[in-house]
Amino acid sequence: MKHRQEREGHRNPAPACAPLHAAATPRPDLPQALPYSGYVVWFHESRTFLDIRFDPHRFEIVTTRVPNADDAFYFDSPGAARGHAQDADQPCLVLFAATAGSPVRVID
Repeated sequence: MKHRQEREGHRNPAPACAPLHAAATPRPDLPQALPYSGYVVWFHESRTFLDIRFDPHRFEIVTTRVPNADDAFYFDSPGAARGHAQDADQPCLVLFAATAGSPVRVID
């Protein structure tokens, strides 16, 4: 049997971790309302929304960012919006409005 060198410090207790929400970043100012009902992906750093359109010239579906909520793509389910939000290269939130013009709610 081969004797291995004893590891240093593996029996010492780990240092206490900081609370999870102690240094949480503040939530950005949300849009007051959305012009349509449904779920939308909002990029809070650039203050833009996700849009999905079919480009007939390239004959494919293209995702872009648009500056206002009128031109954004509205999803029917939170799962579909989260799926597209996971593919984003920028931090984003999924927002929900129950009816057109109603207050916005963040979907976790």
